[in-house]
Amino acid sequence: MNLPQTLPSSIAPPRVLPPADRLFARRAERLRKLSAGHPMARWMEWLASVSDCQQKMFERAPEVQAEPLTAWRAMYDELCAALDRPAGNEDAALQARVDHCLAFAAGREAGEGRDQTDVMVAAALQVAWARASRQRCAQALPAITHREQCPCCGSAAIGGVVMAGDGRGGLRYLECALCATRWHVVRAHCSLCDSTGEVAYLGLEGTAGEVQAETCAACTGYIKLFFEARAPGIDPVADDLATLVLDVLVGEEGFARGAPNLLLVAGEAV
Repeated sequence: MNLPQTLPSSIAPPRVLPPADRLFARRAERLRKLSAGHPMARWMEWLASVSDCQQKMFERAPEVQAEPLTAWRAMYDELCAALDRPAGNEDAALQARVDHCLAFAAGREAGEGRDQTDVMVAAALQVAWARASRQRCAQALPAITHREQCPCCGSAAIGGVVMAGDGRGGLRYLECALCATRWHVVRAHCSLCDSTGEVAYLGLEGTAGEVQAETCAACTGYIKLFFEARAPGIDPVADDLATLVLDVLVGEEGFARGAPNLLLVAGEAV
């Protein structure tokens, strides 16, 4: 189905959308809903608990102007305490995990070998960057200088959201894997290399097509698209985790994943 690329109105939608107020609370709700009967149910339920903690930290003291690279450590310690996990690692070891996580989010490194501690570090970084991005967007919406990079933090997208309602129905916004900022990118273009004419969409049989893989024959990469109209409450992070079987099938077709999910304990090369 072809969807409009522009609104039938003289008022253009914002090109950049800041992280939502209830970002992590909605993610927790979605993870719990998707976990029912899922093979990864225990992992998804644990991630829902992580998201609950993220929301509490995200809501607290939003006026604090702490830099994300400074703020993350206190958030990491709080997450560990709330989830009864040892904070453990020496500062140098933790910093190495932070560096790897940021490189993974930006698409500079692969995600193989990540474990539960890496996910905890990533969860703290997500809160710190989401808060910073909301503050930045409140001052002035940033310009989109590189369509494949988040305009707030420079990270890669976890996927694209095809919006529903609010004057943005049918428009595609990429969502940052790190700070959850969304930015508008015209559809029918590869999200990775901007190629046109060689983009195809693959989905899972027996579903409403709410999650599809956008594949590109030019760069042989893919990211996922998440359709709000087909699944109210859809969340790129949660729904990506729930549809990893799609990644396997698309990989068998010769396409490489081009979108990092920081809550995966192992990931393909970006």
